[in-house]
Amino acid sequence: MTHPPSAPPAPPQPPARASVPLAAPAPPLPEPPRRAARAEAAARLRAAARTEPGRLRIIGSVVAGLLLLFGVLAFYEAGARAGAADTVRDRSQPLSADAAEIYRSLADANTTAAVGFLAGADEDPAVRERYERRIDNAARLVASAAAHGSRSPDATEYVRVLSEGLPEYTGLVETARANDRQGLPLGGAYLRHADQLMQETLLRAASDLYAEETERFRRDLAEARDWPWLATAAGVAALVVLGWAQRRHFLRTNRVFSPGLVAATAAAAVLFGWLAGAHTIARGALADADRDAARSLSVLNDAWIAALQARGDESMTLVMRGAASTFHDSYERHMGRLAEGEDSALTAALDLADDAAGRAPVEAAADAVAEWSERHAEAREHEVAGRYEAALAGVIGPRGSTALSFDRVDAALHEAVEHEQRQFTRAADEGHGALGGLPAGALALALLGGLGALAGVGRRLSEYR
Repeated sequence: MTHPPSAPPAPPQPPARASVPLAAPAPPLPEPPRRAARAEAAARLRAAARTEPGRLRIIGSVVAGLLLLFGVLAFYEAGARAGAADTVRDRSQPLSADAAEIYRSLADANTTAAVGFLAGADEDPAVRERYERRIDNAARLVASAAAHGSRSPDATEYVRVLSEGLPEYTGLVETARANDRQGLPLGGAYLRHADQLMQETLLRAASDLYAEETERFRRDLAEARDWPWLATAAGVAALVVLGWAQRRHFLRTNRVFSPGLVAATAAAAVLFGWLAGAHTIARGALADADRDAARSLSVLNDAWIAALQARGDESMTLVMRGAASTFHDSYERHMGRLAEGEDSALTAALDLADDAAGRAPVEAAADAVAEWSERHAEAREHEVAGRYEAALAGVIGPRGSTALSFDRVDAALHEAVEHEQRQFTRAADEGHGALGGLPAGALALALLGGLGALAGVGRRLSEYR
């Protein structure tokens, strides 16, 4: 029996390996931290600085930036000085002058009220008209002062005191006048009360207002005269860098001029000269306005006020008769401040007067004060001796009286003040005019200079393309 062939044996199988789990993928490596933008910019700048085109671009940017900075600073500082000069001319000094006029008008009204009271029923209509005119002028100026809302709190308070006190004063004067016309002795008491209100309240507030406005005027004047240091420094820096850039251009290319850089230098030089010249002229003119006019105005106002107060004291001495010693002492004090000694107001005004037109009225005022003193001494002798009518004629009479001398003083000081005011206005106009077109011109020249610098550098860069 035949058996089928047996199947060949199966090849040996390798032993099965134990299954090994696959390892997890490794996490990606962290990216290097990005450098800060400032560091990257610095790196790019360093890289650019290693090549000549990069250096030229940096130089052009620096020069143009300096020129624009110079123009902006010149625009800002010149505009600020021009604005301050305009404020001095059109606001600060006029407000100071108005405050001084408020004081003078009030003092003159008080003096005129006393003179009219002395005359009684024989009061000259011109005296009454002068009193009303001074009161109206003071009220108008106080109302104008109240309309300026940008004042300091102190100035606002002074104006409030004047606004409220002036009607009270005029009411007391009218009551005194009515009682006097009826022959009632209360008239003198009411006038004394009115004078006390004027001296202790109204004139004090007016004096404080004048001091406040004068201080503001001084601050504005100092600001207008301040030198533009920032713009000057920027201008010097721009010119120095422009000079260095052109020298570098010459050494590297052997070319004498770069038209664009020359144009930029010319624009910067013109602007620098304009800035320096305009401010020099403006400072000189404003210094003249201060030294030759504003100070003279201040001293003349003091002299005028002293004369008005002395005249009021002289009149009140006769009004009060037996109780006159206080007013006579006040008269002596004010006359001393007006014209006695080297420190007197008229002596100072004469020293500050810088031309014949300014000296002439001050000299006339001094002569009239001397005459006034002589006539007052005569009237005082009559009063002390009990000759009241003779004393009254010596003070308010139509001939040879102190009233005529005082009118001469008043007119001379008025002329002197008007002369100095004209001088101040003329000098302030000159100072303001010197700065007139500089702010706009600064921007235009700086822009032209910047464009010229960029054009000059751009032409050099074109040689590398």
